[in-house]
Amino acid sequence: MDKQKVISKNPGLTNDQNYAFLRGAGLYYIEKLSGKIWTDYNEHDPGITILEALCYAITELGYRTGMPMEDLLTGADGQIASSQTLYTAKNILTQSPLTVNDYRKLLIDIVGVHNAWFLYDDYYINNDHNVPAGEIALYADCKKDALSYDQTPHPVYLSGLYRVLLDLDSDQQFGDMNNGELQVLNPASGKFKGGDVSLTLIFPVWDDPGVASLLSIDPASVSGAIASFTTGSNITIQIDFNYTSGGSNSSAVIAGIVDVDLQPSGQLVQLSDIQAFFSADFTVQVLNLYLLKIQQAKRIVQSAIRTLNENRNLCEDFVSVNTIKDEEVAICCDIEVSPSADMEQIQAQVFYVIEEYLNPSVNFYLLSELQDKGYTTDAIFEGPTLQHGFIDTTELEQTQLRQEVYASDIISMIMDIDGVLAARNFMMTKYGADDKPVTGLTGKNWCMPITTGCKPVFSETKSKLLFYKNQFPYLPSLIEVRDTLKWLRAVKARNKLSGHTDDLAIPSGSYYPLSNYTSVEYLLPQTYGVGSAGLSANESDQRKGQAKQLQAYLLLFDQLLADFLSQLNGAKELFSTDNIVQTYYAQFLGDIKNIQPIYKQDGAAHTIKQLVMQNQDSTVVPANNWQNLYESNEVFTDRRNRFLDHLMSRFGESFNDYVLLNYSLDYATQQESNLTPADMIDSKISFLKDYPVIGYQRGRAFNYFPQNYFPPQPDFSIDTSKLWDTDNVSGLEKKLCHLGGINNFYRRFLYCIGNVTIVTTSDTPAKYQFSFSNQNGGVLTSVAIYNTQDKLNNALPAFMDLVLTDEHYAIKQTSSNWNIYVVDNENNNLAISNDFTSLADANVAMAQFVTEFNKECDADGLHLIEHLLLRPRNNQFNFAPVCLDQNCDFCGEQDPYSFKMSVVLPYWPLHFRNLAFRNYFEDIIRQETPAHTMVKICWINDQSIYDFENAYKAWITALANYSSDNTKIDDLQQANDTLIQLLFNLHSEYPVATLHDCAESKDTNPVMLGKTTLGSLKN
Repeated sequence: MDKQKVISKNPGLTNDQNYAFLRGAGLYYIEKLSGKIWTDYNEHDPGITILEALCYAITELGYRTGMPMEDLLTGADGQIASSQTLYTAKNILTQSPLTVNDYRKLLIDIVGVHNAWFLYDDYYINNDHNVPAGEIALYADCKKDALSYDQTPHPVYLSGLYRVLLDLDSDQQFGDMNNGELQVLNPASGKFKGGDVSLTLIFPVWDDPGVASLLSIDPASVSGAIASFTTGSNITIQIDFNYTSGGSNSSAVIAGIVDVDLQPSGQLVQLSDIQAFFSADFTVQVLNLYLLKIQQAKRIVQSAIRTLNENRNLCEDFVSVNTIKDEEVAICCDIEVSPSADMEQIQAQVFYVIEEYLNPSVNFYLLSELQDKGYTTDAIFEGPTLQHGFIDTTELEQTQLRQEVYASDIISMIMDIDGVLAARNFMMTKYGADDKPVTGLTGKNWCMPITTGCKPVFSETKSKLLFYKNQFPYLPSLIEVRDTLKWLRAVKARNKLSGHTDDLAIPSGSYYPLSNYTSVEYLLPQTYGVGSAGLSANESDQRKGQAKQLQAYLLLFDQLLADFLSQLNGAKELFSTDNIVQTYYAQFLGDIKNIQPIYKQDGAAHTIKQLVMQNQDSTVVPANNWQNLYESNEVFTDRRNRFLDHLMSRFGESFNDYVLLNYSLDYATQQESNLTPADMIDSKISFLKDYPVIGYQRGRAFNYFPQNYFPPQPDFSIDTSKLWDTDNVSGLEKKLCHLGGINNFYRRFLYCIGNVTIVTTSDTPAKYQFSFSNQNGGVLTSVAIYNTQDKLNNALPAFMDLVLTDEHYAIKQTSSNWNIYVVDNENNNLAISNDFTSLADANVAMAQFVTEFNKECDADGLHLIEHLLLRPRNNQFNFAPVCLDQNCDFCGEQDPYSFKMSVVLPYWPLHFRNLAFRNYFEDIIRQETPAHTMVKICWINDQSIYDFENAYKAWITALANYSSDNTKIDDLQQANDTLIQLLFNLHSEYPVATLHDCAESKDTNPVMLGKTTLGSLKN
């Protein structure tokens, strides 16, 4: 209940709101300072009158300062600006999935997913701890000091890998989406038309290799379906059908098992009866239903894979994502009920409690419901942002896969149903994929084991529950039981919620004109000759002069009090991320009657209003009158930085170490310069604005399998534009770049072209030899290009690919000549060469190309590589190096992949060569990386980063292609081997130092062991 707003009898005023306290304090100071010459402190004394007026004015300041914070921050539009960094709970308390429960919540939030489980060891699949996790078994060969695919006594278990099992929601049309079964009730033809007949068609699951080709068939294109049947241990059905694809006709076959679940009492459904059911039209309907079911199941799984890759945690990966396999459990039991019991109601309740026991549901809650359950705000919003409500973590943890089903649990729940008196002769039977009872698991009385990685499912049709009233058996109506069961499920179900309040709103406030000020003059008696009444025109000049003197005296107090209110009004800007130009605020008191003559004027009759108050800007250069009188630029930048430091401290963040370094790089001059306070302000504002994203994604890895969304591609294809020259990088990289003053955190090429040379050869016809080098003259590569048009068209793209991605250039033919077009990421022309047929023309074109490219050169950045993604996928992959003890006495050294990362940076930018900055940035990297991970940091030269980045880009592309199509594993293997060879042979470069003798000790670049090198950049 909201607290009632009342006027307290004992308000408990603060000192600045307590007039009596202020007056007493004022009198104390007056007596202390002038007690020897001033003894009249009565109310009639002008000094006391002025004191009382000032005390009253101060209470107004105290009142406004004590207003609720939401009122102080509310603007004239009645809203609190978004720049206040008052992020809502949903934006600031949530985070990208970190724990298994977080991942489960994220998947259960997907429409179509009922539950999800993460298995982090193949033991849960194979019941064998000797099988290492991952795509392939790895072993440590201590004698060879290397990993091996050959079995040794030392298996290597990779950590951070998950096999994901999805439990898909049951669908009213398709039934259980985890299997390929279709239930046919009361076929519309045959001798049982309208009777109580139920068939189950058991077709392959959606991910069965045998139905892979069916997943892309349009059900509407199916025609000519013919069903044929054979008998044996089961009745099997085969459907031959035709369909249209790409304008041509094709055919396909699907086979399954037919199970007769229910048949009328005293009658048997024969094979001929089943054949009679499957007319041509009915067969097409069944086939269409099956195709729609498996395609829908695939789409849900694809959504889960997309969600997992978009929210993958650092140094973790998903080996597989599959739907869970069902294991049918049938139950036989005699149940005694009270004479007045509703038989159909009780049987429906029995079915329902058994279902919930075997496969409990995960409920979604409203925000208010979790608050009513006593959860705190931080506990409610812990974990990822969900779209359909909130999940109770405690309840979620109780929905783990069952390893055993206990009869005592089920009997206890049955006995709890109103009207049930006893449950006897309880037995359980498990059925296999062939729809036959599993050998050895028939008629189990007390405990039924469930295969690891499978989900127990209650089989209504195979179960036999016999109900007794007064020892007489009764058989409820199955149709009524099913209707009641649907009603029970609907009442209990907590569907994924939508259109609900899922966040705590920022408190709304009331706007007050906080800077409005009424002069102290208006509080004084009329006899003082100031205020609204003023003096009569008949008063003497002396009397008028005395009034002006009093006004001038009071103006000092008025200005202080008015500026205080202006400062209070400006607080909403001080604690914002707006680009403000002042931290002190003031106002001109031009509304006070007869005040204008009091102000001093310059020669042009300008007062403080025109000279100062109308230009309150502490950033302009040269300094203006405002800066001279109120706030200089130095004071402004210092105060603005400190206000921003306060805002950052709210989130436990700090730029203090970074600010102390004060290093930046001017790329135009390649000179190091001090980082200005304005730069620091910009960095902090940028960090604070992005903090909800930075905070949410702080543990998130990059998405190596970005998918096409608009429209979603039916072939599950990748979006190659999200692999390079993109912000698709880890949350850690984004935060590190913010903390290190790196403006561009995009994944991009950091190496730069230095020079291009073009020479001719003596060949006939003559060749143009294009070579490009690094910034320091080292030749990176060269390409020979013939001077004939056809060969130039073939060779020039190869040259361009070495320096730019495809979207940066184009070659267009004009009549018999050709042009080089250089374009940017938005496809805007940066440079267009003239038609050229000679070496001179080619020189001009390439020089223009290099000039434009170098404008985009930005070596300030980093790359982060998760070693786990470099793991072998089959026994053809090269291993990352290890360092093993010959006696196999190791602790973690045998695993170069799990929870390990490498950060690669260019060392040549001048501030990256500064060891103080390096130490700071390396400390920041280690502080910000998750505590369970290890990170290797390499500052490498331009030649190494050129080789590394080309290998890195090729590997990212190959990894994405493999994730979309695992037949492309050979391309991944080649790219993986190349990157491993380069990555694990990188070593840090250090600033160049010089040797000197003692007389030269003032040298600022001395040789330091382990921190400097002799020589120059590699060529």
